[in-house]
Amino acid sequence: MKRLINCMLFLMILSTTTQIKSEEIGYLEDFALAADRTVALEQLVPGTEQFYFYHCLQLQNTEQYDEVEDLLTLWVARHKTTALVRQIRFRQALLTYANDPAAALQYLRKELSLKFDHQRDAANQQAQLPTELPQQLIAQETLMARAMARYTNLQGLEKHGLIGLDTAGLNPVRRRHFLQRLERPDVPGLARLVLDDLKFKGFPGFGSYNIHKQLLLSQLDECLQIHPPLLDQSNFVNSYMSKLRPSDDVQWTEDPAQHR
Repeated sequence: MKRLINCMLFLMILSTTTQIKSEEIGYLEDFALAADRTVALEQLVPGTEQFYFYHCLQLQNTEQYDEVEDLLTLWVARHKTTALVRQIRFRQALLTYANDPAAALQYLRKELSLKFDHQRDAANQQAQLPTELPQQLIAQETLMARAMARYTNLQGLEKHGLIGLDTAGLNPVRRRHFLQRLERPDVPGLARLVLDDLKFKGFPGFGSYNIHKQLLLSQLDECLQIHPPLLDQSNFVNSYMSKLRPSDDVQWTEDPAQHR
């Protein structure tokens, strides 16, 4: 603590030149280098701020701290609380710390706006926080019911939400939206869904949805078996014929069955 006080006092002395703007550097040298500083003090004009500052400084240097307080009272009454007044008061608090630590620390806390309201973290304190979300809030049935209640179609479901969807319970609007968004034909009863949608009002015709072109040959046969008039739709015929062509992995020119 003593070393800290000495450092702060040294910094205050270094700042004296900038604080006393009206004085010349010559007097500062006269005071600092004088063999008898009381003689140097006689050069100052009584009542000026430099007069009070250097007299308080000399009293502090000679450890006459009580007289500093008396002189500070006269100084503040004449010049108010200036930057030089605050400098002397800071020095006074640091220099008298050994005599009255509580008063010195109280002054420094007030002037420097210091706060010591930090609290130590309690050791080995386990936070009582949940480790998982309530299942009743994130259950598939709960989320599905919320999506169905908010939208009349399947807009509340993302694409992966269509996987495993109970298509049997879909009304005509949601069934059509399901077929419009479906990208893969691996859905049980897909042929029946397509035919049911065909009968619903506003059906744009076979081939209007991407899933129509993705139907497997077996699914197309099922559609044709249930609804033979599909042969009158060119899009259905073209899709059916494209499924008859062997895949690129088959050498159909060398395989009589595939060629046929």
